[in-house]
Amino acid sequence: MADSAGEDAWLAHGFTAAQRDSLREIWRWGIAERFVPGGAMLIVHRGETVFREAFGVADLATGRPFTVDAPCRLASVTKPFTATLFARLVEAGWLAWDDPVDKFLPEFAKLEVRGQGRAKRAPLIRELLSHTAGFAGNDERRSGAVEISPKSTLAEVAATLARAGLVREPGSGYAYSGFGYMVAGRVAEVATGREFSALMHQQLVEPIGAGRAVFHPFAAADLIGRMPVMYDRIDGSLVPAAAAGREDAAARFPNPGGGLVATLDDVGRLLRLHRDRGVAADTSLLLPASLHALYVRQPATSREGYGLGFNLLHAGADGVADRVQHGGASGTLALIDFQRDVFVVVLTQVPTKQRLPFGKRLNQAVDSIFPPL
Repeated sequence: MADSAGEDAWLAHGFTAAQRDSLREIWRWGIAERFVPGGAMLIVHRGETVFREAFGVADLATGRPFTVDAPCRLASVTKPFTATLFARLVEAGWLAWDDPVDKFLPEFAKLEVRGQGRAKRAPLIRELLSHTAGFAGNDERRSGAVEISPKSTLAEVAATLARAGLVREPGSGYAYSGFGYMVAGRVAEVATGREFSALMHQQLVEPIGAGRAVFHPFAAADLIGRMPVMYDRIDGSLVPAAAAGREDAAARFPNPGGGLVATLDDVGRLLRLHRDRGVAADTSLLLPASLHALYVRQPATSREGYGLGFNLLHAGADGVADRVQHGGASGTLALIDFQRDVFVVVLTQVPTKQRLPFGKRLNQAVDSIFPPL
């Protein structure tokens, strides 16, 4: 589905029709090679939408088109939303980045580190959001070290994780998982007295104009009916995810690290808030310094590092990253390059690891058009 206004803006910004067609060709190739059945892509340059198009289908069985307003499972692209919400809570004084978790959740006061005895201290809130709190990482979780019931509340999830303990001392290492975000969600509930999904809606998604973003499976029935089918790519074929052995239904609690369902424009509005230094709809929601805290490499994270809710791709001279992103396992991506003044959103519904050749080609094309400085 082409966007004529975006096409005009693309040319007005000095880009070529051939560059635009190269993006479209990669989408056509990815669909033809069955890496994805379809998807959508948004590019905003210097504050103006220059690319906003959908490709292919949302449902192979019915041929229902994939549209730019398709509500998609964001998976870990939820994390930038949650970290941005926490920046608002910190700025408002509800909590502080260096608050220990047991200030809000007493069950975290006497954590055990497996095989080592009592932890030296409780994790800090910033460690919950940077995967350095000491919880089991995804690989350890897959081994069955910790099991979370999908029927739990956030309060029950936090209590389960406190009982299970840590696998390393807080702040001593990086291990990517959603556990820290689940605990952070419960901290937010206790600190504010609001249920997490309601808090997210009131404090962030509604003020930025992304009020349709909701936590699955609490989405309205009409929204669920418009969601693209989630597929697995198996032996070169696309198979509905439930048929491939992974249930479509997410956890029953609002998962702060991976549970949002949102559209292309909803994610774009979050990135625009960051691009506009905390301003949305001519209203200041956050100070620039509050957002900058999310782009600073956190201790114990590797290479360029992880900030708070963002992977850091390039650090500026002041130590604040000027190029950040986050991907989601469901085949989603949110990228901001502050130096080039561009942000990009990609939504598909095939696991990122199963569509790597397509994702790599698309990322390379974006980098060739908007080369990092």
